[in-house]
Amino acid sequence: MPHTLTERQIVLILASLSAITPLAIDMYLPAFPAIALDLHSAIPHVEFSLSLYFFGMAMGQLFGGPISDAYGRRPMILIGLSVFALSSFMLSIANSIEMFWILRALQSFGGGVATVNVSAIVRDKFDGKESARIFSMISMIMLMAPLLAPTLGSAILKLLDWEAIFIGLGSYTLITLGVYLFCFPKTKQIRTKITPIQNYKTVLSHKLAMVFVISQILCTSGMYTFITSSSFIYMEHFQLSAAQFALFFSSNVTMMMFFGWLNASLVKRREPLSLLRFGMSVQALLGILLFTFQDGSLYLIFPLIGLYIGILGFIFSNSIALTLEFFPTISASANAIIGVLQYSVGALMGFVASSFHDGTLFPITTVMMSVSLCGIILLLTGSRGYAPRHHIKSA
Repeated sequence: MPHTLTERQIVLILASLSAITPLAIDMYLPAFPAIALDLHSAIPHVEFSLSLYFFGMAMGQLFGGPISDAYGRRPMILIGLSVFALSSFMLSIANSIEMFWILRALQSFGGGVATVNVSAIVRDKFDGKESARIFSMISMIMLMAPLLAPTLGSAILKLLDWEAIFIGLGSYTLITLGVYLFCFPKTKQIRTKITPIQNYKTVLSHKLAMVFVISQILCTSGMYTFITSSSFIYMEHFQLSAAQFALFFSSNVTMMMFFGWLNASLVKRREPLSLLRFGMSVQALLGILLFTFQDGSLYLIFPLIGLYIGILGFIFSNSIALTLEFFPTISASANAIIGVLQYSVGALMGFVASSFHDGTLFPITTVMMSVSLCGIILLLTGSRGYAPRHHIKSA
């Protein structure tokens, strides 16, 4: 096992771990009709498994964060990925929608336990602008997963049944776990006692940190609203085929990769907070445009959605870096709070948009505009007086 890794190797391994969640979310989207038919259910019931996945991720992070701070990152990654892999293989033999729901919840719980550690590992190794840059690099590579996942899912469906998608997920997870265990050195961290209530109280009571957390969650919940409704937007509203859906969905992710790369370059010279304010302001403007032109053609709505999702490349990494700076000894617990709120609010906003479904884009664009406007207003009013920290540790 190597004692040291290059920065590129660190980023690649951590991005591979992070990619498990977007793969599990996006890879089976084109298979919704096939799953519904095979399990004698309806597509809305299959869509419900997506909300269950968000909820399970939140609970896994809530459970795994404090234990990781106390006992280390490696044991929780091992346990979490093992649960995820086993559940993935069992999903391939699910014979009812209820069993499918249970296994998806269990799968996501394991994923949450494991992936809550990725941001914590970055915080263990890097500070300040450097951590924001590393988060951007991880995001750029990780975003290859949602970029390729729908296309890969469609390709699998052309050759095999939908069950092969979950067998593929389980296999990828085991390979990623093996690479991590044998190649990634143990992370030096300041261990704490298992005091989840105290840890979470510390995070939740930090006013400035919660400004960063809640404003980011509001903005990212617009993305989850889109993901939940993406099949309707592209395949029903605009009458695209499954292959076209995969192409358009992937193009949205490409925009996020581009803005993530741009953020990683700019953060060397600009403060993360100024870039965060810029990203949220642009997203709010795009949300207003989406709402205003919701009855427009595909060629108008598609680029607006792409930019709306893409600008998260400026939001996520900077917000995470700013937040974790306040919690050097309980970074996994802090990241768990972020994850719980992110997936819970994301699932809630997706549910709200679905509940008011009327065959138009009105409910979807209303939610996407509203959360972005609330996010930028909170950030601008709540982050006054923030003083950046410039201390940077070496890897």
